Amino acid sequence: MNKRVAVVSGGNGAIGQGVVDALRQRGVEPVVFDRSASSAAESGTRQLEVDVTNYVDVSRQVATVVRDYGRIDYLICAQGVVSEAPVIDLELSEWERILTVNLTGTFVMCRSVLPFMQQKRFGRIVTFSTGYITRGYANGAHYAAAKAGIAALTKSLALEVAPLGITANCVAPGPVDSPMLEQITQGKREAWEAGIRARIPRGRVAQVSDVVAPVLFFLSDEADYITGQTMHVSGGLYNP
Repeated sequence: MNKRVAVVSGGNGAIGQGVVDALRQRGVEPVVFDRSASSAAESGTRQLEVDVTNYVDVSRQVATVVRDYGRIDYLICAQGVVSEAPVIDLELSEWERILTVNLTGTFVMCRSVLPFMQQKRFGRIVTFSTGYITRGYANGAHYAAAKAGIAALTKSLALEVAPLGITANCVAPGPVDSPMLEQITQGKREAWEAGIRARIPRGRVAQVSDVVAPVLFFLSDEADYITGQTMHVSGGLYNP
């Protein structure tokens, strides 16, 4: 089978779905890993119900993909959860939930897929951080910490796997027009967006397509010599 295969964790989220659609349009076979999987007949894409924080569960489903398709060329870790609370009020359980899904989930996905990429001596890994890693996130320290960890994990991983023909890069979006943004703004979207637009040099929040574009670049043959990078996609809002 010559068709390249991509595993997209969190593939039913806004950005994950955008990545899946773009991959399909380019002839790649995407397989979605998500806690809320639907049938291929409903979504048009193979979906496997997976808890990305469970190493045994992820490893089993990764083996299923390799058995059925013979390869995994691309891994896109797009799962993510967010909540807000000041550190003084933040419950340990919520701190652990945010870090586990975002950071540990990314590690588990990478750890499970890497042996198969190593066998082929080829692979492209793309993870997701956030622009908040450049300046902090008031009332979101747990989210910022998790996402900063993802960026550091990706840089470290890139150094380890470069000799194996595998690249690892990270996309760090700013505000994106998505259900997660609605959750954060809590019904005050219009006033919030007016304020943030004044701070974004490009004058608007990102669309999902803006975030998908660098993912596709990192997966491309043109990016073969690029690894360990974090690309900020924020219309100029965050400039590390």
